[in-house]
Amino acid sequence: MKTRRLGTSLGVVLAASAMLLVPVIPAQAYSPTGGIMYQLGSDPCLKGRGNCAIYPKSAQLPSGRLVASFEKATVVPETGGADRETLPIYKSDDYGTTWQSLSEVKAPAYLSSDPQYAKYTSNWTNPYLYVLPQDVGSLKAGTLLLASVVSGDDYYYKEHKAADPTWSPSSDGDRKDLAIALYSSTDEGVTWNVVNVIATGGWQGGSAGAIGRNVAGANTYKQVDPLWEPYLMVYDGELICYYSDENDYIGFDPATGVATLDPNNDTATDSQGQVLVHKTWDGSSSAWSDPVIDVSGLTQNMGGGKAEIGGGRPGMTNVVPTMDGKWLITYEYWGGGANVRYKVADDPLKFYADGDPAGTPITSLPVDSGSKKPATGGSPVTIKLPDGRLVYNASGSGDVWVNQSGRSDGVWKEYQTSLGSGYSRNLQYVNGTGRIVILRNQGTSTIAYGEVDLGHSEGAYYRLVNRKTGQVIGTGGKTNDANIGNGDVPDVVLEDAGSAVSKDTQYWHIFTAPNGGVSLLNKSGGRAAAIWTGNATVGQKIGQWVDNSPTGSWNLIKSDDGYYKLQAVKNTGVYLTGSTTGAALTLQNAVSDGSQEWQLAQEAPAADDLTSGDHSASLISSDTIAQNGTLSLNATVTHPVVSHANVTGHVYALTPGSSTPVDLGAVSFGSDQKATVSLPGALKAGDSKIAVVFDETPMMWDSVYVLPGDGAASAPAKGVLSSNNGWDDGLRDGDYTITMNLWWGQNADLIKLYENGELVATRDLTFGGDDAQNVSVDISGRPNGEYKYTGVLVNSKGSTETAPLTVKVTDANPGKPVLSADNWDGDGTYTVTADLWWGQNATSYRFLENGAVVATGDFASNTPAAQQAKLNVSGKAAGTYVYTVEFSNAAGATTSSPLTVKVTN
Repeated sequence: MKTRRLGTSLGVVLAASAMLLVPVIPAQAYSPTGGIMYQLGSDPCLKGRGNCAIYPKSAQLPSGRLVASFEKATVVPETGGADRETLPIYKSDDYGTTWQSLSEVKAPAYLSSDPQYAKYTSNWTNPYLYVLPQDVGSLKAGTLLLASVVSGDDYYYKEHKAADPTWSPSSDGDRKDLAIALYSSTDEGVTWNVVNVIATGGWQGGSAGAIGRNVAGANTYKQVDPLWEPYLMVYDGELICYYSDENDYIGFDPATGVATLDPNNDTATDSQGQVLVHKTWDGSSSAWSDPVIDVSGLTQNMGGGKAEIGGGRPGMTNVVPTMDGKWLITYEYWGGGANVRYKVADDPLKFYADGDPAGTPITSLPVDSGSKKPATGGSPVTIKLPDGRLVYNASGSGDVWVNQSGRSDGVWKEYQTSLGSGYSRNLQYVNGTGRIVILRNQGTSTIAYGEVDLGHSEGAYYRLVNRKTGQVIGTGGKTNDANIGNGDVPDVVLEDAGSAVSKDTQYWHIFTAPNGGVSLLNKSGGRAAAIWTGNATVGQKIGQWVDNSPTGSWNLIKSDDGYYKLQAVKNTGVYLTGSTTGAALTLQNAVSDGSQEWQLAQEAPAADDLTSGDHSASLISSDTIAQNGTLSLNATVTHPVVSHANVTGHVYALTPGSSTPVDLGAVSFGSDQKATVSLPGALKAGDSKIAVVFDETPMMWDSVYVLPGDGAASAPAKGVLSSNNGWDDGLRDGDYTITMNLWWGQNADLIKLYENGELVATRDLTFGGDDAQNVSVDISGRPNGEYKYTGVLVNSKGSTETAPLTVKVTDANPGKPVLSADNWDGDGTYTVTADLWWGQNATSYRFLENGAVVATGDFASNTPAAQQAKLNVSGKAAGTYVYTVEFSNAAGATTSSPLTVKVTN
């Protein structure tokens, strides 16, 4: 089955039972309060015990597995210091509900025999995990990368221990040879390889709380030149590493952003400054680019006429794209004023271009009514969700801020979470649940985890319709916690269905809590319908609040006629009650007037909900089905905590030209995860999408063509395929038309055209008995090669395949250009001309002189007309110059024969 998102959201199964608790799939599928990933034991630390285990980061693999890492700066027993220190890797195969130790990533010196890595004996801190979304050079999509700060030993620690074996550190020491290394894993984090070293620094110099103080005697010039906090991203086909750099820079090129290193960086008085920079790498060349400034910080006067950038120590880069085509960078800043700041740029490689050394305070971002300004305190983390929303947090608060629009100028809204604040608190969107897993260090070197729902997560949503009033449960249009967005007043009320400005505020997940009971989580912001004050007594109102209970608020009890009651978990004598039209929901003793009875009306999927991530190509095995036919469904998944065995799904059909889904009803999947559904005879013919909505897992969908009642007597007659390639412009290029002709015989309702076995087009046909039928399909952009086409004609009685047609494309690449030069007098000024006299046109060109690119340009394509490009050359010294030109288009490139020009005077 094709890769898709697998979910673990839990909901209601509509099965007859006196008391229905939503079934739980294995291994606690939802854990808002989380647990502990790692707790420091009695092991001695290389630094203060309070921050011995810090800086958790995570990533999700295509399989759904989450991996995490963090600094664990305990003394290595066999070396008595930092030598052989490793970074731990933890895994979660249940979407962040539980975590287990997976592997340890060694220092480069112990993973590679390459002598250039011999000095990097400790894999220390600031891990950043990243899964490649595409191929980058020799690195393949799906590869798990780890960038981390590596070093030599901690000389400050070793010197002090040698002088006094009873000494214990209270803060950071002084390591040698700090650098940022890149690792890769192709087996989901089990084993690791060193890829290369991204950037190099020098001595640590007691950074992170003891800058320039905890300096080792071996650090002769008392240097503070470490590197910190890598952040990886792919952009424009290259891998980018953003990081914090404490090397001493005297400025940067305002045109390119390339930083200028102090020539005396290794020996001169250290500025103790820090800049934000990035490097790029194509995945194949031997080295990364030069460092380019992102945030320079303030300029510092070093005396003697020398100035250095890096004042204010900007650090901890996060970069995300925005929905208005911009790029947002957030970072901490310690130069006065707000200690978290941001910049916005058109290009993620050119944050330097605005000339602003410090950026804009994060507190200047616009916020929603009731929300506080975005948190400060340093160590900001910003992520982008698949639907475009931006989520932000910093160490000064346990809350998060959500930018619903995802725009750089969008409004931010505050939401509570179940975890407190923490240094470098990590946010991880989880494909499969649609929730956010949070990692943070708390207490004494404890790595904790939990999750928060921010709305639009996986699984079914329901309107809860009150039997007495006919109204539904809503929130008065509010989307965040009532203490923030509703003036600390409970906000869950009865409303007319469809009356809310945002319809999402009237839909609710029904999740099973880890320890029983259920939570109602609102679609708009993931907030729970919680008992205000937490006291389950008569008269208490209901308000939106972060789901922070392992038991949930409610027991779900099914009545004999299909309605449900919501009984308070903490007091089974009271029930969720909607007493009158428009009333605030309250807790009341049991009554029989219908005010405590609720009908669950599932939300049907819209066309926009059917994303590529939820598409399952194996859900429906047949390409076509007749109206009123029986459709077989295969919802098989293989996953540690997800199965569709013995569950109920609700099936919908989205038919062509209609915005209203057709409800095909609930179906029961067997132990083999298979089911069938009957299609109505009135279902509209054409290409339909069939969606299955589950309470416990994400929706699955697939396509099927519903055949009309065409009155066919037999399967279609056999059509004939033909091509105009080579006939249209004399070139066998990659743009041509495939035509099917059915000269006579039983007609078809549609044709499916396959190219090398893959479906490339479906076209509807008008059924006309035995009349002739004709249809054409335009093909474009095919590179040189051989393409085999077959057509399958389909009607209600069956299908018939055409004979294959082979099309050979030989002229997709540009024709070969010819070079000439006018250097008749042998001097250093001349013109090199490239001519394509006739043939497939190019869209761009580049001239090379002695193998180096010296000019590029674009063409307007007008195949097969002539094209010409010129290179004006001047000032050449005596010598021999060899020129070539490359003409390129989308299919490839063609290089001319070389032209040699001799300059003699």
